[in-house]
Amino acid sequence: MFSIPQLTQIQDEKKLQEFADIYFKCSSLPIPDTYLYNPNNRIFGIYWKKELIGGFILGNCPEFRTIDVFAKTERQEDIYEQLEERSNYTEITCFWIKRSYRRKTNLNFFTWLSMAYALKKYGTRYFLFGTCSRSLARLYGTTEKSILLHRDFINKKPTFIFWAKREGCISGILEIVLFKLKRTYHSSNLIKSFKKVFAINF
Repeated sequence: MFSIPQLTQIQDEKKLQEFADIYFKCSSLPIPDTYLYNPNNRIFGIYWKKELIGGFILGNCPEFRTIDVFAKTERQEDIYEQLEERSNYTEITCFWIKRSYRRKTNLNFFTWLSMAYALKKYGTRYFLFGTCSRSLARLYGTTEKSILLHRDFINKKPTFIFWAKREGCISGILEIVLFKLKRTYHSSNLIKSFKKVFAINF
C-alpha cells in the first residue's frame, strides 16, 4: 500500500530526544538540550510509515548555532557584524536524512520541499545555514541564491556558512533538487519536465 510521507512539528519530549539521537548518529554533532528545547526554535520531523527518517530545525535564538559550530571563536564576532540584524535571520540547523533513505528520490524530494515550505511559512527575511560537508556545500553552491558568508577549518574539517533571502527559498531549493535529480539520473528530459512543472515565480 502506498504511504505518503508527513512533515510534523515535534513538541513531545520523547520524540525530540529521538530526533537528537538520530541526528547525532548521522552527523556526530550533539544538539544541546538548551537548543533542542528552546521555545524559540521549531523542530520538524519527516515521518514515513511511522518512522522518523529526516528532519531539520528552524532556529530563532539570538546566538546562532550555525556560527557557534561552523566558525572559530575568534571569527564569530566578525561574522555577526556582517549580518544586518540578528532578528532578521532564521537559521536552518540539524538538517538530516537517514542514510538508508538518501537514494529514495521521492522521500528526498519531499524532505527538501518540506524545508522550503517551513521556511516560507515560519522564516524571517533572511536565513542562515552551514555544513562541514564539502559535497553538501557544493550542492548549496549550485544555486546563486545561496551566498557563502564564511569558510573555515575546524577539527580537521572544512566548514561553510551560507545565507540567503527568504523570498527565493522555494525556487532556490528547487534548483538544488533539480541538480540532484540530474546528477542521479543524467536525464535532460526528466529535468525539463520538472522545470516545466515548477516554472512558478515564488
